[in-house]
Amino acid sequence: MKRPLRTTLTGIIAVFLSAWLAVAATAAEEQRAFPAPGSWQFSFKPGASYISYFLKGNVHDTLGYVRDMQGSASATIVPDGRMNSAGVQFAFAAQEMKSNDEARDKRMYKKFMETHLYPEISFTGKSAGTGLEQAAALAGATKEQPIAFDLAGTLAIHGTTRNITIPMTAYPENGLLIAEGTTTLQLPDYNIKNPSWLVMRTVDLVKIDFHIELRPEPQALQPST
Repeated sequence: MKRPLRTTLTGIIAVFLSAWLAVAATAAEEQRAFPAPGSWQFSFKPGASYISYFLKGNVHDTLGYVRDMQGSASATIVPDGRMNSAGVQFAFAAQEMKSNDEARDKRMYKKFMETHLYPEISFTGKSAGTGLEQAAALAGATKEQPIAFDLAGTLAIHGTTRNITIPMTAYPENGLLIAEGTTTLQLPDYNIKNPSWLVMRTVDLVKIDFHIELRPEPQALQPST
């Protein structure tokens, strides 16, 4: 018995419609993939973000790291692909500052950082776009040619909170947003004693480097305007 033509056509249309909807859904997901335009929220990728600190001394230098960081970030990408705002916040226990010398670290915690009184270090930054207005589309940025901007915020160390502006760079990589920055701090600005001891002298200037790997949270994506 022959199948009615109408039923056959209906089946064919249903198959094509289903296929088209699948393609459209895939295209929509691709459009939503970072760094698509929109308002994005991020979380720190566990174990991938760190801060290094460096102090110059006449006998030996001090290089240490903070590897246990928790934080979040946000960014807005406009329809032409540029990032026109960015923010980041993080905090960590002061005793997560570790060099390769346990005795020196314990002395730093007790005498200079006074971690029993000031156990946490935190940063809250939000850029209105200083430098971003000249930046190219984020999607085209690379590690070798990232976009650059200034991230202004507040840094709280040793019970003292000060305004700070950090020159930053950013680029997408493997679905992540990689943000890096370098700045310097003066120990007296945060009421931290200079750690010089006997003939071993240390400068007051501390060089800070950031490397932050941010995972986008797709469920938080909002359409761009």
